[in-house]
Amino acid sequence: MKTRIATLLVIALGLFTTTVAFSAPVYPPSEVAVSVSNYISGEIDYPEFAVKEKIECTVMVGLTIQKDGTFAVDAANCIDDRMRKYVIAAIQELDEKADYYSKFAGMKVNVKLKFDLKLV
Repeated sequence: MKTRIATLLVIALGLFTTTVAFSAPVYPPSEVAVSVSNYISGEIDYPEFAVKEKIECTVMVGLTIQKDGTFAVDAANCIDDRMRKYVIAAIQELDEKADYYSKFAGMKVNVKLKFDLKLV
């Protein structure tokens, strides 16, 4: 009985050691999320149609960082469908920092974009 317990412990320790030794580097999600959020917020302009029609809203976007460092939009939510589509299209075109973000491939990030006419 003691031999079986010892064997199970050795196997568990071996699996743990192997998993830790070959795992990818771990980055704090909050730092990456803040970086992505700041990058996207700085690159997306207030669309002209929204300024003309005095549309103010918040667009919530869930995205995944792809292997090439670009962003794949998983979900987006907004009260105005045109704003939602505009933000999705704008995010999918961003690739200036793709080399930097490629090391975070597979990470999911939520971004909140606030469009407020007081800020224009």
